[in-house]
Amino acid sequence: MHNIMVLNAKGGCGKTTISTTLACYFAGQGYKTALMDYDPQNSSHHWLEMRQPTQPEIRSIDAARSRTGITRTWQLHTGVETEVVIMDTPAGVTGGQLVDLFNKADTILIPVMPNVIDLNAVEGFIVELMRFAKNRLHGKRIAMVINRVRFKTASYQKIEELAERMGIPLIGSLRDTQNYAIAMESGLGICEMKQSICAKDKKQWQPIINWLHEAIPGKESVNSSAYSEMNGWQPEAKSIAIS
Repeated sequence: MHNIMVLNAKGGCGKTTISTTLACYFAGQGYKTALMDYDPQNSSHHWLEMRQPTQPEIRSIDAARSRTGITRTWQLHTGVETEVVIMDTPAGVTGGQLVDLFNKADTILIPVMPNVIDLNAVEGFIVELMRFAKNRLHGKRIAMVINRVRFKTASYQKIEELAERMGIPLIGSLRDTQNYAIAMESGLGICEMKQSICAKDKKQWQPIINWLHEAIPGKESVNSSAYSEMNGWQPEAKSIAIS
């Protein structure tokens, strides 16, 4: 099982959008997928409630609220067959909570918005993250994704400089588009929307998907292949062995 955590202490940077998109992708590729929502707003959980039974199944785990009558360990249990867990985290994560979340993740994606306020906030967050993570990485993979970006702006270049300075790869840039809002309101992911509408967005996700698959083996599944072809989002054969 591989745990992918979308993490940033700054709110409004697109953590839920990225989490739901990834959950849709892996479920559609045939992975037994769970979406674990640590945010008290429960946005990911509410999005899952809007999904149709005909869409690839994604298990919902509410990690934000303790439930009476069961242990915390059992509440967060993903199931023995689960292969990929996507973890959507809240804003304001710091200190002990950040350490706890960090220890649960195999891969961490840090979404960054291309503006001065978010850039300053994420720099402080990454400094804190890397300070206690320095001797605890143990094979963990960390990368940055720019969200709602306009290319070739000063803010975009500053994020590139920050990634290089921190030694964290910048693996993708997602454009500012209403397609993500439409998907969220419909219980869909970008990979489940019509190719004619979201071709640009799916193309922008390709390097992110390829990077994730460096640590997550591809699946050889007729169903997942058909799903990819139908939605126009196919992993690159040179990076991932998916038929």
